[in-house]
Amino acid sequence: MKETVLDIAARYGLVLKEETLEFNESGLDFQVVFALDQQENEWVLRLPRREDVMPRTSAEKKALDLVNEHIIEFEVPNWTIYTNELIAYKKLNGVPAGTIDHEIQNYIWELDINNVPDCFYETLGKALAALHKVAIEKVKGVGLTVHTPEEARQSMKERMDAVREEIGVGDSLWTRWQTWIKNDEMWPKKTGLIHGDVHGGHILIDKAGNATGLIDWTEAKVSDVSNDFVILYRTFGEEGLELLINAYKEAGGYVWPKMKEHVLELEAAYPVSIAEFAILSGNDEYLQMAKQALQVAEA
Repeated sequence: MKETVLDIAARYGLVLKEETLEFNESGLDFQVVFALDQQENEWVLRLPRREDVMPRTSAEKKALDLVNEHIIEFEVPNWTIYTNELIAYKKLNGVPAGTIDHEIQNYIWELDINNVPDCFYETLGKALAALHKVAIEKVKGVGLTVHTPEEARQSMKERMDAVREEIGVGDSLWTRWQTWIKNDEMWPKKTGLIHGDVHGGHILIDKAGNATGLIDWTEAKVSDVSNDFVILYRTFGEEGLELLINAYKEAGGYVWPKMKEHVLELEAAYPVSIAEFAILSGNDEYLQMAKQALQVAEA
């Protein structure tokens, strides 16, 4: 396998040191390899496991090119090699704030999760504000999905309706969702370019805890900016969410009076995503998990 990776890289002008190759087999879609080139630069290589994988990377490539061109506040991968058999980029500074350990089904953190430094919230708030302010015309120009505030809200409504039709939703949860959907004050009047999956594994930090980069841009689009706060609320709680929103506002991010409450309600709608995955995959284990999250009583 080492020879194959070396040969593929060499075809695109990347000469790697064989003894430095490190393989990560955890990804379902890509085999990941870390290596040094002859000049001691660190590289990340992604080799597709199946033919259907690469077409789905085109939106991520568009997002990365756009962010690399317009944002200096944080780092993102720059795919200098992008072909049907190899994606390769120079490794970014920083390490993931947390890495998911599938055995314990939780993160192993680089941060002190019980004493998160202020600089983490400050730098992440600044990064998200810069991202969300990228001109929507620029995003349209590269062909990424663009939702207006009304479309983002309508999309959520339609997703909820579809899940209720397919699996069902408990009465109290459904009432909560409908109250939220109908409350104009909750919903943002603007949308912005979002990362779409901001969690500990995708945030790079330095030794002091400053957020230095964001990786894995498969969900990038223009939509409700609150999506980039939901998983962080789940991780750091309401106090952490308030600190992040304040830092985001200080950096010029778009904040409205009911933003915090909206994020809380968006989090309460997370069973929609679980249900959608269960329906798509046909996995019975996920279906049972979805029913539990949706508060559907078993017959």
